[in-house]
Amino acid sequence: MPYVIRPMREADLPGRAAVHCRAWEETYRGQIPDVVLDGMTPEAIEAAVRALPMETLVVEGAEGIVGFACFCPEARAFTGRRNTSEIAALYLLRSVQGLGLGRRLMEAVLAVLPHREVILHVLEGNTRAIQFYEHMGFSPTGRTVRQETAGGAMVELEMLLHRQICSRQRSF
Repeated sequence: MPYVIRPMREADLPGRAAVHCRAWEETYRGQIPDVVLDGMTPEAIEAAVRALPMETLVVEGAEGIVGFACFCPEARAFTGRRNTSEIAALYLLRSVQGLGLGRRLMEAVLAVLPHREVILHVLEGNTRAIQFYEHMGFSPTGRTVRQETAGGAMVELEMLLHRQICSRQRSF
């Protein structure tokens, strides 16, 4: 079965939560405080997603859900931006990275976002993700978001994409 990108359904929530936890472990262990990762469980992620739902596309293959992207047609208030869309999360399991799925997932999200400007935040020091976003046309703005945790601070870099909007946008 080839990989399919589609809107998340209720039945996908456990798979999405498992990918979230595993992708964070694969990507962030050693970059963010261990207490943050150690407290992350699929059950906690499911509860958070139910409490704060967001539009989400999933990547599905024969092995199940292997990635997802969450997005907001209108950027969240903390960004301080108006007339801007936001990509709030984009994760793929390490086992499927390098197959072009990240690009396909990003393009699928961008195809449904209404604004010319799209913002995202990426963990400072996550060089691989920063390079991917730059390859996709995003540029650092120089702004950061700092989050204090029990184990120390996490700093995210703000990145912005300025794009042309086609007269026809794809829908899923």
